[in-house]
Amino acid sequence: MALRDIEEKRDFIRMQLDCPAQCTDLRNGEQFIGQAKDLSGKGLCLELTRSFPPGAMLEVRIEPATAVVAPLHVMVEVMRVEPDVSGERFRTGTLIREFKS
Repeated sequence: MALRDIEEKRDFIRMQLDCPAQCTDLRNGEQFIGQAKDLSGKGLCLELTRSFPPGAMLEVRIEPATAVVAPLHVMVEVMRVEPDVSGERFRTGTLIREFKS
């Protein structure tokens, strides 16, 4: 199956991002900076320097440099984690559980 076939089956189109994401680990309150890579109506993909188990909850704030995407403040649940080839960064797929004001 081609990648395009998979993308067409998604419920929401993904918007490509490349901006800092201020993250808080809700288990211990630790704050850190990640990189927001893409956003859809249901999820956010982050590139992080640490791995989180599925089910971990994070609070995430992003303020893109361009006006294409409005600032975003959400609570997300980690759904999947894929290490890059170096093993130093982790592509983290999350599900948006709550939009904050």
